[in-house]
Amino acid sequence: MFNDICFYVKGNMIEVNGQEFLLGEPSESCMNISPSEFEEIYDKYRSAEYIMNHEINAEKDISVEYIPPSKENWGRLNSMMVEIDTALKKHKIFQVLDTQNAVEFFKGFTDMDGTIMNSENWELYYKTASLYKPMIDDIFNFNKTMYYFVNDFLSHLKKLDPENFAAAYYDFLTNPMAYKMTANPIMNEYMSYTSADFLEMNMIPKEITDGCGEYVIAEYYHVERLQSFLKVDFLKGLMAGHHIRRCKHCGRFFLMTKGYKTRYCDKPAPENPRFTCNQMAYRTVRIKEENADNPKYQSYRRCLNRVMRSYQRKVIDGKQKSVLLRQAENCTIEQ
Repeated sequence: MFNDICFYVKGNMIEVNGQEFLLGEPSESCMNISPSEFEEIYDKYRSAEYIMNHEINAEKDISVEYIPPSKENWGRLNSMMVEIDTALKKHKIFQVLDTQNAVEFFKGFTDMDGTIMNSENWELYYKTASLYKPMIDDIFNFNKTMYYFVNDFLSHLKKLDPENFAAAYYDFLTNPMAYKMTANPIMNEYMSYTSADFLEMNMIPKEITDGCGEYVIAEYYHVERLQSFLKVDFLKGLMAGHHIRRCKHCGRFFLMTKGYKTRYCDKPAPENPRFTCNQMAYRTVRIKEENADNPKYQSYRRCLNRVMRSYQRKVIDGKQKSVLLRQAENCTIEQ
């Protein structure tokens, strides 16, 4: 599952559990877990850990004894684990990595009776739920570090090619302020963007796609940590000319495979999913030019700015922001 990740790198592609992606796509998927979304997942897991560890007898020199919690506590814990798993599965990469369908495992404990609540089942449940901790930690370790690298280094490059990507990564790691930009125990207790990763790697002849008859020497990796997998994906992607950028319209990350300095992504725009962010940005620029002296449009722009400031101050959440932006646009059209 999350502590046993096997994958192939073939040219500019990465194959994970039988599914192929462009190098960089899994990293982009993980980086699109927003800080607020991660904070909610992290807090829920800490609450879950409190129940889990409260029921474990792990005194020194004594074998760990798995004592099942009360039905009420186990039910609360199970609800939290289902919510955590569901939140992670909103992002493609965690759907792919979960080879054991964890959510169905947790749902099997929704209606508990005396036959289920025993030490053997609790031990299995505890060990399964514990697999989420290093993964959740690594989401923070990777995302915090790469947010800075993408926003403060990659986005300022004049020439977008593998040589400059490598130089930017060197500058990032050797920057005097690197300790503030990378996840580390000094700034974030128990967290660390590691400088070295333990992994197994073999060179294996493999078909480019199943049944095509064309072969390449693929790099086969076996890792135990999520950040090890993501670093191979992200950094190999840079060497293949793939780089991640942040959309200036919606704030989400997107993958570029060519050296264009595109500012907007082709994902559905949050305020109007019928259009992409790229299309919405073009419309905004065009409308702005055409309505430079229109008082109704100026009022609309002030409304948008107020909504965005409220969102940045966390007065409103993402859903409320989208609703308000859509209402503002509809009111302007009706006028």
